[in-house]
Amino acid sequence: MVANIITLTRLVLTFVVIVLCSTRYTLGITLLAAIPIIFGLDAVDGIIARKRNETSEIGAVLDSAADRVIENTFWIYFTAMGLIPLWMPIVIMTRGILTDGLRHYITQETGRWVFVLKESRTSRGLYGGSKMFTFMTLMSSTIFKLPVLEQVSLRFAILTVVFCLIRGFPTAIEIYKTIEKKEADAKRFRPVPQSAERLTRGSSVPKKAVR
Repeated sequence: MVANIITLTRLVLTFVVIVLCSTRYTLGITLLAAIPIIFGLDAVDGIIARKRNETSEIGAVLDSAADRVIENTFWIYFTAMGLIPLWMPIVIMTRGILTDGLRHYITQETGRWVFVLKESRTSRGLYGGSKMFTFMTLMSSTIFKLPVLEQVSLRFAILTVVFCLIRGFPTAIEIYKTIEKKEADAKRFRPVPQSAERLTRGSSVPKKAVR
């Protein structure tokens, strides 16, 4: 329960930051400090859920959905501000929709390299950190209006998108392999029609030799 409240707090705080940043530039420093809080709470809710034994399927789905909403909200906002090109949020959202929608095809027997790149705490921490620094530099460029910050933030954004694709690549490979295996198993155990079975049996009867 507490972990889910923290997750919802992250969502509300994200919307507050976007709205206030669009209307009140005098709150820039405060809003800038709110970004690491939003991403830091992502780790806190997981720790609290495990310590309080509040882990559940609903909580995991809510946490994953909140991550997507927060991430996409920032990407869309900075695109609307003209700080990053349109293709970046399109790539990020397409990758997220495909991997989340097809994730149920991934089995427990996925290779270690998939775990290291996609599910390990190190990978998730690095990706979360890259998003946080990217959004902070992009927000800084909207506050201080410095061309050098715009260039730095754009480079951070490109690196984050590349990292996102690298993390999604092994998942796509495993999803493709799993789907192929399931289709092959389905064909192997598909029941043979009775007509085809009779035809097969009839053709297997040896004919009498003609004298």
